[in-house]
Order: sequence, then C-alpha cells, then structure tokens
Amino acid sequence: MSRMSTGLGITKHGWAPACAGLLVAALVVAAKACGQTVAQGDEFVERSGSKLTLAGKPYRFSGPNIEWLGLEGYGPHDPMGPRYADRLEVDDVFATAAEMGARVVRSQTMGDTVGCPLCIEPEEGRFNEAGFQSTDYALATARKEGMKVIITLIGDCATCPFGGIGQYLAWEKKSNPLEFFTDPKLIAAFERHIDTVLNHKNALTGVRYKDDPTILAWENCNMCGLVAAFMGAGKAYPSISAWVETIGKHVKAADAHHLYLDTSGIYRGFPGVLDNPSTDAVAFEYYPHWDALLGMGSHTTVASFTRDAATVAAHGKVYIVNEFGWDRTDWKTPEDLQELLDTLARDTNISGDGFWALQAHLANFGFQPIPADTRDLGYAERVESGQWWALYYPGVKTLVNTAEDMAGRAQQLRAHAYVMAGQPVPKHKTPPAPAVTVGAFAGFVAWRGSAFDRAHGPRRERVEDRLRPLRHRQRRPVD
Repeated sequence: MSRMSTGLGITKHGWAPACAGLLVAALVVAAKACGQTVAQGDEFVERSGSKLTLAGKPYRFSGPNIEWLGLEGYGPHDPMGPRYADRLEVDDVFATAAEMGARVVRSQTMGDTVGCPLCIEPEEGRFNEAGFQSTDYALATARKEGMKVIITLIGDCATCPFGGIGQYLAWEKKSNPLEFFTDPKLIAAFERHIDTVLNHKNALTGVRYKDDPTILAWENCNMCGLVAAFMGAGKAYPSISAWVETIGKHVKAADAHHLYLDTSGIYRGFPGVLDNPSTDAVAFEYYPHWDALLGMGSHTTVASFTRDAATVAAHGKVYIVNEFGWDRTDWKTPEDLQELLDTLARDTNISGDGFWALQAHLANFGFQPIPADTRDLGYAERVESGQWWALYYPGVKTLVNTAEDMAGRAQQLRAHAYVMAGQPVPKHKTPPAPAVTVGAFAGFVAWRGSAFDRAHGPRRERVEDRLRPLRHRQRRPVD
C-alpha cells in the first residue's frame, strides 16, 4: 500500500508543497467517506500478487509507446537531433491515444536523456531543470486525459554505444558494458540520476514525480541486460540480476508509492531474477521482425507471449508486454495481428501491453518525420526504421505500409485497448476543427490536421485549388 510523506513545512505563502501529498490523500479519503467518486488520476496503481489494481479493482490496459515525450530525436536516429516536443504535438498525441482507448502510455525519454545539451543530465552529475519541461507537460496532459504513464530510467540513446547505458560508461571511461552492472561508481552515477528524476517537482502541477499518481511505474531500463548477457555468454546473469535488485531497493527507498518494473530482459536465461523482492512487475518486448537477424534460431509467435506470462505469474509478479510490433513485417496479415490481440486479451496473466510506436501531427502542418528514416525498401523491411513501426493515426503510406493497411490495423489496436479495459468499443469522437497555420503564400495555404481525424489529414494545397469553389459560390445570386 502507499505510504504518505510526513514532512511538513511553512513558507511565507502558507503551507509548503511538502504537505501536498497529505492534503491530496486526505481529500481522497474524505471523498470516499462521503460516497463521492474519486477520479482515476488521484489513485496509484497497485499490485496484488501477479495482478494490477486501481482503487481496489482489477486493472488491465493497452496503449501506445510514445518515446519522444521527454525529448524528440534522442532515441531512433533523427537528422534534426534532440529537441523538445512542441506542446501542440503532445496535445495531439494524447488526444489520439485517448481516441484509441489507451489507459497507459510508455515513454523512454521522460526519465532518461543523458549526455546532450537539452538532456536531463547533460554532463555527469550536472542536471538541467529545463530538461524536464516536456516531461512536466506530458504528465500534466496525461492526467487531464485520465491516463497513467510508465517512465523508463534508461532508454534508447541513438548516439550511445550499447544503447542507454553507453553514456554512463563513457563518463567513467569504461568500455565493457558488464561494468555498468557491477562498478560502484557507475551504479552510484545512475542512482544520482534516479534521485534527481524522482525528486523533481513538476513546474505545472507542483507535485514531485515520486508523489504523482499519474505515473504507473518506474522502469529500470529498456532491455539493457541482453547486450551484457550476450557478451558475457550467460555468465553475467547473476550480476545483472543483483543490479536489478540494487536499483529496485534504491527506487523503493526513495519512493513508497510507485511500482518497480524490471525490463532487463534476462528472465528467459536466468529465471532467478524473477524472485527479486523489490520487483513488482516484469516486461518483455516482441518483434517477429527481428527474428531473422537477432532470433538466433528462435521464432516469436503468439505462444511466446502466453508462455512468458505464465512463467512470470508463477513467480508472483505482474507481467506486461512493454512493446510489440503491429505491422506486416511482424504479423503478415491483419488476421495474424488479430490472433495476437485476442490472445493478449484472453490471457489474464498479461496485465497490459503497448504497441510500438505512436507519432503525432506537427504544430504547423504534416506529421512528425519518420524516425530512423530510409529510402531503401529492403533496409526498411528488414532492419531498423520507422518506415515499418511508426504509426500515424488514422493511417498514412510509408515504404512498408499502405495507408489502408495502417488504418485498418490502427482500428484493430483501438478495439483491443477497449477490450483490455473491459469496456465496449465506442463510436469515434468528432475531431476538433483543423487550424490554418500558414495563410496564402506563393499560392499555398497550410493547416494543422486534427488529432484522430479520419477524414482530413494535415495538408498543404494550392490556394486557387481550394478557393475557386468558394469564389464561384459567392458570385451566385442570393434568393
């Protein structure tokens, strides 16, 4: 159960924000006592054995991964480089996620980002408060939309060797990724980063992250154990497992509210990691796309999900499918995808799942550029590119996906999210009106497409083509 802070303080403006947790909790208790409904955003998601609960009721979810909420261009390669997301992009993607039935989103840049000027931690031990501005806004927006957020503490750094752990290794002049899990200096450096994130006070809400019920869980890393395990030929498993528990204890000592999610990815090779006492939930990621290149003879099938879920649940932990591919390079036909979605929904050992990955409209016109873009179809179909995994709702054409196929699969994902939540699939909402962003210039006009608009995407068209019918109607006599 959650434990409230007992720290009190007074400033010249009255009670200090240290009291915020107590006041909110007291109001929640009072509301319950009076029979009033408590909003989902006021409650922390909790664990009951191998299941999740919210306000004492079973809680399951499906939703998107939205990697860029904390910092765009930090994860998959982006020639524009790191930049903070425009608030209109954040509004757009959360409105789209809500239309798609999401209860939870996961983001790898809301608690990570190291080694760049806009990052949370530009240099070792030097933290950048401005680096939290996008995450502050994303958390406030998630709460407004009634969603929870899984925040990753080590995600995907596109320019770092060995992914997110690479910058820590570079700071300490280390080259062996195994040392990240055993070297006291590296562990301490990561723990300092964790402390800064957990204790950051949201500039928009006044709530410290460690006290914010919008956050569902702190995720230790994004499959960070696999590279080290492969390089250590399996001998590194015990050290990585010990690191998982060390970080879990550290998180729990600083934050009594939130769940601790282990996505080190080693439990298939080392089941003992599932018995770490600090771990509440365990996750894995599934891409048949990568089987030929990285599968080492194994194949990802629908049975892989249920087998892993049963293994984790048998150890008394919550199981989450953190990432799964949705496109034709992962599941050849819509029927194949539907078989997966039906399996996820039926298997109550699976508490939640997240497809990879949702993009947004830009603030001016058009969609965000395709991450890790390429113009080589063969590369796009077989290697790493948003040409296969980036989902633009309701559907656009990419090298790999037709607009019609993306649109159809997006609707499958939408229906699945409502099924996971135990809710009927509703009719589509009426989208907001598009906003003209650039007036007539050189014969063109531009407007920002509406979030989740299934009829009018973001466009730029010649003025005379758009206005000629209007002029013609204006010349007609009035009856």
